[in-house]
Amino acid sequence: MFLGIDIGSGGTKVILLNKEGKMIESCEVSYSFDVPKEGWTEHDPEEWWLAVKKALKTLFIHNDPSFVEAIGVTGQMHSSVLLDANGEVIRKAILWNDQRTERECKEVLETIGEERFRSLTMNTLFPGFTLPKVIWLKRNEPEAYKRIATIMMPKDFINYKLTGVKATDVTDASGTGIFDVYNRKWNKDLIHEIELNPEWFPPVYESIDVIGKLGSTAARAIGLKEGIPVVAGAADNAAAAIGNGVFNENKGLISVGTSGVVLVPINQRPDKELLTKTNSSLHIFCHALPNTWYAMGVTLTAGESLKWFRKAFELAEDYEDLILKARDVKAGANGLIFTPYLSGERTPHNDSAARGGFNGMNLTHRKGDFVRAVLEGVSYSLKDCHELIKNIASPESFVITGGAIKSEIWSQILSDVIGVKLKKSARFEGPAIGAAILAGMGIGHWREPDEVTNGADDVIITPNADHYLLYKESFHKYQNLYKQLSSK
Repeated sequence: MFLGIDIGSGGTKVILLNKEGKMIESCEVSYSFDVPKEGWTEHDPEEWWLAVKKALKTLFIHNDPSFVEAIGVTGQMHSSVLLDANGEVIRKAILWNDQRTERECKEVLETIGEERFRSLTMNTLFPGFTLPKVIWLKRNEPEAYKRIATIMMPKDFINYKLTGVKATDVTDASGTGIFDVYNRKWNKDLIHEIELNPEWFPPVYESIDVIGKLGSTAARAIGLKEGIPVVAGAADNAAAAIGNGVFNENKGLISVGTSGVVLVPINQRPDKELLTKTNSSLHIFCHALPNTWYAMGVTLTAGESLKWFRKAFELAEDYEDLILKARDVKAGANGLIFTPYLSGERTPHNDSAARGGFNGMNLTHRKGDFVRAVLEGVSYSLKDCHELIKNIASPESFVITGGAIKSEIWSQILSDVIGVKLKKSARFEGPAIGAAILAGMGIGHWREPDEVTNGADDVIITPNADHYLLYKESFHKYQNLYKQLSSK
């Protein structure tokens, strides 16, 4: 069997795949990240390791751990795990959705020049990226900054716990803001110009490369045999794409988890002319297979918007019952429009100061209208991403993954708003599956991700033509709301 581990924002998930690629069992341990100030998000990396141990203990109650042949780990991108010379965590990780570093981003882009920065990294710099977090630390927590010996991402920290090896992979390195995505290596010129220590950045591997073997201490801690190969793994979006068979340009991915993502693979080295044709908030990152890349748009609070709504108004319904409230509400939520900028927004605005809201409220609106407006607002934000990606590639279909696939209502709204056919994959459900597939590929069990199948049929969701036209008009209103409310 092959073990996949996913270090998510709201929980850690572990799964087992058998040699045919069928999921045997999964287990998840939930947690919450810290919000010490508005716009700040942090998490103790040691809690992720505790969650891994707890999840695996449960997983192996009914499964023989001696059958595990390889391990793959995936996790949230950008979040900064900082280790000292002894390999100890220096401070809580500043997460991908943290917005405190807008000043640092502006300073770097002014120093380097935004056009040159994009030519060096294939991306602009966002507050969520790793680089500005390190610069913020230098200015605000100098004693912690002086202790830095290694900078890594969440899944790299778990790999370090498993193997004792400090490493990262090309997909996670792509989201640091200091990686040469075009040539798949750290950008030493940029590291030098920003006056960082190049020794802080660990060796970079392809996602399927074996970086080490399970050490004796970790083996005892998680109940596995010592010496199991561990691959470099991949960032969550890249791993989710692999798990859902999205690695060629004819198929894209739409993911609705805590954040929302629209992702399209690029099967050749990206043309740098793309930079002049696209909104700078669109990402160009390395994919989890050698010599592949992808374009991606991100909305920061997708599923998190519904979670916020339920919590803010202290609603007793679970998420399934809450979403059902939207079923009897007409498309368009009776004129109510929600903007999901609860933590700022990345694509297409790159605006950490953007804030969410409901627009068009009147005395007739009820709970169901608000729920539907949240579902539609998140879908509009993903349509924003899709509109930009269409300038690069137009896949024949999109696979949908993440929490939204559990809801027929939300899945249909996404299809109607964006205007594309969606495949709700019957095979896989998220990044942990992709991590396990990468583990199997790493030891030569599979050569390509599409060798993995369990023969189940996909569910195809087709957009409702009338709803699409209605949403197309509402989408323009949605876009204008940002223009009216923006402080830029």
